Amino acid sequence: MKQDLRIGFLPLTDCAVLVAALERGFFEKYGLRVTLQREVSWANIRDRVAFGELDAAHMLAPMPLAATLGIDGLGVPMQAAFSLGLNGSAITLASQLMDEVRNLFPQHLCSSPLRANGLKALLDMQQGRKLVFASVYPFSQHHYLLRAWLQDGGLDLEREVEIQVIPPSQMVSALAEGKIDGYCAGEPWNQMAVQRGIGCVAVSSYDLWHNGPEKVLGVTQTWAEANPETHLNLLCALLEAARWTDDGHNRTQLAELLARPQYLDVPVELIRAPLLGRYRYATAEPERLLSDFHVFARYAANFPWHSHGRYFLQQMQAAGQLKQPVAGEQALLAKVYRTDFYRLAADVLCLPYPRVDELPMTGCTTAWVLLEASQAMAMGSNYIALHQLRAM
Repeated sequence: MKQDLRIGFLPLTDCAVLVAALERGFFEKYGLRVTLQREVSWANIRDRVAFGELDAAHMLAPMPLAATLGIDGLGVPMQAAFSLGLNGSAITLASQLMDEVRNLFPQHLCSSPLRANGLKALLDMQQGRKLVFASVYPFSQHHYLLRAWLQDGGLDLEREVEIQVIPPSQMVSALAEGKIDGYCAGEPWNQMAVQRGIGCVAVSSYDLWHNGPEKVLGVTQTWAEANPETHLNLLCALLEAARWTDDGHNRTQLAELLARPQYLDVPVELIRAPLLGRYRYATAEPERLLSDFHVFARYAANFPWHSHGRYFLQQMQAAGQLKQPVAGEQALLAKVYRTDFYRLAADVLCLPYPRVDELPMTGCTTAWVLLEASQAMAMGSNYIALHQLRAM
């Protein structure tokens, strides 16, 4: 069994399960000697995993699918048997842009969740103006949420908006320098913009999709086939770490771990408040209570649902990344999102797991119970607010 592993991550709060697995000894418990390697961009993550410089990595949930489809520039088949959590990102607008909308069209700031209609009204008044937004990677939930939110507000993505790709940790500086008007990224980079007074959160990912997918543990198909025992032990360690991170009593300690220089290297208060369910949308506003802003284990958060993969395929088509529907869609999803291997790891730990590959309910605004499981599982709401996202 391979014991020495290098696992890549980006400095985001949702790398928490990896950090907890290392710092709390869960990797060691399963005989793994892990080095966590901080990377600068998702493209770096993709390349270093594809070329074998990393054994595994913190990845955006659509990345293994895009790689296997060969539309990511490299085309090295990848897979994910573990989701690192739900929610945790937001769309942030420059404070100056938000002030323009507030002064000219205050009526458009009354909806919940906030819609992009105010931006559309502003562009209709200022003919010829084009807004520049950023997402973290073309194949990301962030990119698809941002597109859907803008389209829901009536904006023409070809004529009125430009969407650039910027690494998460560079979003705040790009906003401060006036290079972009807003962005969609994970924490702590939205809260940092708010704290500095240069940005306001328009909507969180939870506002748009309660308990939507975010990140996964990605490996190449070749690595998974060559190292099945190591892969299983890795999943077991992460399952235990995820349960530790989701315990509210551990969240303050988790924030202190994540704030360390080798991980996020930011003030601990930017991490701690969202982890504790307190989220600030603007400097002049009080914190809002969002208890599920970060979900690391609850609600079957670690299960790699095929329905999430199907949603990504639909969004890839809508964004023009896929020119036609994928033949053999079900076989592709089974190849990339390894629910079978997840079940094996959960069974080793006597943890409950879904017996179905498709999330059986959508549009649910309240807590519910998944009975199609090895044991009944408590689930959270999974309401999708925007029409453009509902084709799951």
